[in-house]
Amino acid sequence: MGEKKFAGALALVMIVFAVIMEIYSYKVIPDIEVGVSSFNDNWTIKEENGQSVQVTLPVKRQVPAGQELVLENRIPDKFYMNGGIVFRSRQQEVEVYMEEELLYKYPEKELIGQSLPGNWNFVMLPKDCEGKTLTVKIRSPYQKFSGQIGEVYYGNYSELLNFIIKKQTPIFRMGILIGIAGAVIEVLAVVLRKYRIYSYQELLGGLLILASVWLCGESQMPLVFLGVEAKYYVTIMALLFLLMFVYGYLYVRWGNIQGKITRRLFYFSGIAGAGTMGLSVAGIWDLMRIMPGILVFAGGTAGYAFWIHLRAFLKKEGRYLGSETVCVGLILAAVLVEILFFYSRSNNLAGPFVRLTMLLYALNHFRIDLLETYYGLRERAELEKRLRRSQAELMTSQIKPHFIYNTLNSIRALVRIDPETAYNTIYDFSTYLRENLRSLEDVDVIPFSQELKHVKAYVNIEKIRFEERVQVVFDIREQNFQVPPLSVQPLVENAVKHGICKKIQGGTVWIRSYKESGDYVIEVEDNGIGFDSSNVGEKNRQNKSMGLENICFRIQEISGGSMEIFSRPGEGTKVVLRVPEKKTSYYGKGEDGHENNHSR
Repeated sequence: MGEKKFAGALALVMIVFAVIMEIYSYKVIPDIEVGVSSFNDNWTIKEENGQSVQVTLPVKRQVPAGQELVLENRIPDKFYMNGGIVFRSRQQEVEVYMEEELLYKYPEKELIGQSLPGNWNFVMLPKDCEGKTLTVKIRSPYQKFSGQIGEVYYGNYSELLNFIIKKQTPIFRMGILIGIAGAVIEVLAVVLRKYRIYSYQELLGGLLILASVWLCGESQMPLVFLGVEAKYYVTIMALLFLLMFVYGYLYVRWGNIQGKITRRLFYFSGIAGAGTMGLSVAGIWDLMRIMPGILVFAGGTAGYAFWIHLRAFLKKEGRYLGSETVCVGLILAAVLVEILFFYSRSNNLAGPFVRLTMLLYALNHFRIDLLETYYGLRERAELEKRLRRSQAELMTSQIKPHFIYNTLNSIRALVRIDPETAYNTIYDFSTYLRENLRSLEDVDVIPFSQELKHVKAYVNIEKIRFEERVQVVFDIREQNFQVPPLSVQPLVENAVKHGICKKIQGGTVWIRSYKESGDYVIEVEDNGIGFDSSNVGEKNRQNKSMGLENICFRIQEISGGSMEIFSRPGEGTKVVLRVPEKKTSYYGKGEDGHENNHSR
């Protein structure tokens, strides 16, 4: 309960922080800085009929697409060293004149493709320009952006740049925060991959980073190190491939929920995004004219993501899906509102609602991933303790006093009648003891060849004791993989002690290893007395049952594999271990880095 309260309080703090950041991002800067003045009053628009209309900026007039909007004003008498003006154009061509002399033109050269990116127009004014007439001509090929101009600022050229940067920084910072959250999630996913805590978070981190690039590009921050065209195409590309990442993320995380549809949408969005960018750069498509289709697809993607999250929440696919689903629902609502605003009055593809909801989503996921990391590492530590304890218990159960006494008595008898066999048996016995004790070391997996050596040492000892009653057949086709220590030898010991030796005539144990469907398979089979495999988990079969459960637990948790038991009373037993190939990269060396070969 305390952890839930802590998580809820942390979420509340992050939400309040995001709201404060949003309010701060869009509040009006109260004071124009020293060296910068507002230049919005007393502008005159020349209309087609020759009449002049005085306006205050910003202004939007009913002007057909492709027709110029001409504005005039007198430069203020206030003097600025290295004076200039700045204003933003949105998909517009711009020309600035002073007394019929061309001072500035955008674009200066032919652009790539048909698109006309928005731009901050910084115009350097000549000396002694005070009181002279300034003419601004604006023309847009798009009806939406035709006949409009925003605020104009006048002042020192360098101070104008600093002023615009400061003005846009709060909005830009929101995109940066989303990117930081994505980068941290990405780093956590990579660093903690070996603990198997994260699976889908690598894609989520990339998704948030792409969202950050898109939102930073839409923030209208003047980036002096990046050209206007480069910034424009990077921003659009980030948006297009962000949609692809959304489908990839949904498929990796919830492939069991409409997986086929999600995968097809992933490929479609990737091909469509690449094709759109290629045709736009080639000048075949105009991005602004196909923007309605892009926005509809973006809205559909947000809706699909919300639907998948909602289904996952209803199916209880995760611990924190409630807050995730709410955040995705808010993003969907924000996207729909922003699309309406884009076609009604706004000029940006990402306004305050999208920024706020995406920041909330990023912060919420950042919170979730921190909690998942904490709980995952704690559970991992507990699991490692349990693994070590189970390994120690299994090792202790394997070294039984009567087995040691019987083996030593066998060696004592052999010393006089067959010294060579006694010599080899002593080596096998020392190998058996060493491998049992080595299982206590801090090693999760060992080469299968090393485990096989342990098995052979045990088999050689038992064959000395039981002679022809125990037959062992090895069919080893694969051994270049890894298994947890004491995962096969106890199975062979069970087969000998509980299967073969309880039959008067004895029997045979088959040990096989091979590769099948991407798994390494180990089989231990005997034709002994068998047992009812449905009773494996019962407490009354402690020695055998607990040993099998111990092996199964370590195979699952350490190697990501599985164990199956097939047995019938009177017919024998077969135990099958499966170890996924991807979990067992082995290059012919043991945990000490040396080749696992030994001849005696």
